[in-house]
Parts: sequence; C-alpha cells; structure tokens
Amino acid sequence: MNSPDQTQPDEGGSWADMFHGIRGIYTILLNVGIGIHAIDIFVITTVMPTVIAEIGGVEFYAWTTTLYMVGTIVGAASGRYVRSVLGRRKGYVAAGFMFLIGAAGCAAAPNMAVLLIFRVAEGFGGGLLMSQSMTLINDLYSGRMRTRVLAVTTTTWSIAAVVGPLVGGFWGSVGLWRGAFLTTCTLTILFIVAAWLVVPEGDRGPRHKLPRRRLALLGFSVILVAASGQFEEISLRAGFVVSGIFCFWRTLKLDAGESGLFPKRVLSLFAPIGTAYWVFLLLSASHTPLTIFMPLALTRLYGLDPLWIGYMLTVFSLAWSIASIGTAGWNEKWARYACIGGLFITSASIAGIAFTVGTASIWVLTGFMATAGIGVGMTNVHSISWALAAADKDEAQITASAAPAMRSIGIAYGAAMAGLIANAAGLSHGTSPEIVRGALPWVFGIGALVPFAGGLCVIRMYALKPGVKI
Repeated sequence: MNSPDQTQPDEGGSWADMFHGIRGIYTILLNVGIGIHAIDIFVITTVMPTVIAEIGGVEFYAWTTTLYMVGTIVGAASGRYVRSVLGRRKGYVAAGFMFLIGAAGCAAAPNMAVLLIFRVAEGFGGGLLMSQSMTLINDLYSGRMRTRVLAVTTTTWSIAAVVGPLVGGFWGSVGLWRGAFLTTCTLTILFIVAAWLVVPEGDRGPRHKLPRRRLALLGFSVILVAASGQFEEISLRAGFVVSGIFCFWRTLKLDAGESGLFPKRVLSLFAPIGTAYWVFLLLSASHTPLTIFMPLALTRLYGLDPLWIGYMLTVFSLAWSIASIGTAGWNEKWARYACIGGLFITSASIAGIAFTVGTASIWVLTGFMATAGIGVGMTNVHSISWALAAADKDEAQITASAAPAMRSIGIAYGAAMAGLIANAAGLSHGTSPEIVRGALPWVFGIGALVPFAGGLCVIRMYALKPGVKI
C-alpha cells in the first residue's frame, strides 16, 4: 500500500483526482466516517418522541442532544492524545469502536438514564471520528486538493441532513426506534472494517499524556452553558453562561502551559492560528440561531408544518454545500475574496431576516436563508484550508484535530447566547405569534453581529500571515 506522502496530490489537481486510485478510497472512507457521525445527529431528533413514549424521561428530552455535544467536544479535543498513543490507523479504528459502543448501548437502553450515558459515549466517538478525519485530510491531501476534499465533506453533512430524518422517521413510524441505532451500528461496523484495511499506518509522533483535568473542565464548561437553557430567569441563564465561559477560559489557560488540547496561543488575535480559531468559533455560532429559532418563526408566524420547516433548513444546508464546492477550485486571489466576503454575506442575510421576519413572504425568508448558507460555505472551506496550510509543521496535527472541538464549542455558545437574547426579548413569557414577532428580530439582529465579527477575524487572519497559499 502507498504511504500518505506518495499519495499526496499536487496543488493543481482536478476534482476527479481525489477519486483516482488509493486516493479515491481515502476520500470515500473519510466521508463515510464523517457521514455516520452526521447522520446520527439528525436521527436522534426524529426518533425522540418514540423513545419518550416507550422508556419515559421527557424531562431529559433535550439532554440527549446536549450530552452528545459534550461528548463530541471532549472526544474531538482528545484526538491528539489518541493519535499519539495508537497511531493513524488504530486511532481511526478506535474512534469507530467507541462510536459503535455508544450506538449499541443506546439501542439496548432500558431507560433514559442508560440512554444518556451511552449518548455521551457515542458523542465521544463521534468527536474522535471528526478529529481523526481532519487529521487524515491534513496528512493525505495538500494544496487546492485539500480544499476540494474539505468542500466534499460539507456535502456529506447535507446528505446526512436528508438521510438522517428519513432513517429516524422510518423506524419511528413503525414504533421500533432501536432500529435507528442498529442501522447506525451496521454502518459503523462496515466503516471500522474498511478503515482497518485502508488507512495507512504512520508515525505516532511524541507520546502525549491524557489531560484529564482539562478535558473534565472543558466538558463541564459546555454543560454549564447548555444547562442555562433550563431556566426561565434571565439572571440564572446569564450566570450559567458566564460560569461556562469562565471554565472554558480556565481550560485554555491550563492548556497553554502543557502539551495542548489546542494549538499554541489559541484564540489569540495576535497569532495566525489563534485568529483562525476565532473564525471557526464565530462561524459555528453564526448559523446556530437560524437552526434553532427559524423553525419557531415558521410555525408561529407562518403556520407551516414540519415538512416546510425541514425544507427551509435543507435549503440552508444545500446552499452551504454548493458554495463550498463552487469556490473550492478558485485560485488564491479569488479564494481569499470568498473567505473574507462569506461571513459578511451571512451577516447581511441574517440582518435581512431580522428586519423582515413575520412581514415578508416565505420566499423572501428562503432567499435570505440561502444566501446565509452561501456565505457560511464560502468562508468555511477556505478558512479551514488556510489554517492547515498556515500551521507550523510541529502544530499541523493539533491544528487539524482540534478544529472540530472549537466548532462544536461555537455551536454550544451560539445556542446559549441566542436563548439568552430570546428570553430577554420576551420569549420566556410564551410563544404566541405576538411574542415571537417581537422577540425574534432581536435574536437575529444581534445574531447578525456574530458573523460580522467573524468576517473581521478573517481579514485579521490574512493580515497576520499574508503569504499562505491554499
């Protein structure tokens, strides 16, 4: 089998080159690994009503997603340690095994407590899969080909957004929600076998200790932020969010003095990679309010059924993928324009939603959702590719493996802040059309500032290290 160095494409390769020979097998495998994690995220939201009907635990309804996210973040942040202990192939296979254990445990769960425990395990495995996948993309591809592979992975998420609800909906409709998890188990077993046969072994690099304290503190910070949504009082919500931010800050302070979960000077606006990580964080926080509160707007203000809600979110996902793929082959000059302009387009689109929600037609909102997705897709693929190209050789692996953790943290904080704004704007008093019409412009209006700040970070990122070629 060829080594990764022998399979790396040159910067001028075509789209078809990523599917030639052994490189094509790598491309397919990476997308399958990302796909099983992505599909599972969409499956659980579809089958949860059936789960609650059988095993109870409605008071923990939201925690099946929350704890999965906590596990995902901790798993992604552990990627460097797993890679240093097990190596490239075994690390990837171990991620699949952890995901399989979690999915199998969920399928067999007799009550909600057991289900939540295995959701954490499943999330941990999913985070590891994402982390190891990003590291493999960094190892196996370079130049413009890497950008194209990253763009293809966004399409996998869009496909998962369609396939996941279909799988969950089928098993939920026949009253056998456990079948959804067993389907995930089957796909994961096939992935594990393929990964063992295909992924090339490589140098493990220096051995890293498992940073238990920092991982626990990181997970706790996310739990605090997520728990803020359980309270109606704004002061309590704000207190939990601030406490979560403090724990996250403390995690980064501890991380700076040791072998890191994250790259050096992460989230420093005076370091290229630190600024790129701000872009990752703000980009994920940018689209989270749309996915949370747009369904509420469509239901309460437009009287649409779930099919239309799914259609609107699918438009956003497809626009994201189309923009990623459409700009992935652009030359250096135009790629920079895309990366810088993307989040500003998203900011303008969310601001448009803020000004028109409840008054404009559904087609106007669909247009704004599409342009918001286009903006995210333009920045997403090029910012990640830039960060991987800009990283020093000794930080290349950690830059790749820790990126999914920072993006998941952005989702958690974006959701918490959007909920805090919504409550402050009156949503805690109910979801009548009048209250929703008054609150959501504030949510989206303030939310539009997040991608705008992200766009400024992209400009700063390029200014700090202008000679990077992607």
